Amino acid sequence: MARTIKTIETKSAEDSIKNSNGIGDQFNKMFQSNNDVKVGLAALAGYKTAISAAKELIKYKKLTGSPETIEFFEN
Repeated sequence: MARTIKTIETKSAEDSIKNSNGIGDQFNKMFQSNNDVKVGLAALAGYKTAISAAKELIKYKKLTGSPETIEFFEN
């Protein structure tokens, strides 16, 4: 069964984090059902991208000092 790839738009770092985490979740769900190692690695890559983006956002916020809070920590 062929699946189509949908385009994801990101306008901010928070969007990128949310989308990457969502991709990791989707691949994780697929991995849980079929135990395919390649799918598991794809899930880990999605989570890694989300973590890397969050780290860079924290660094940026620390350097600029604006705003005082980071939105994804509040949710």
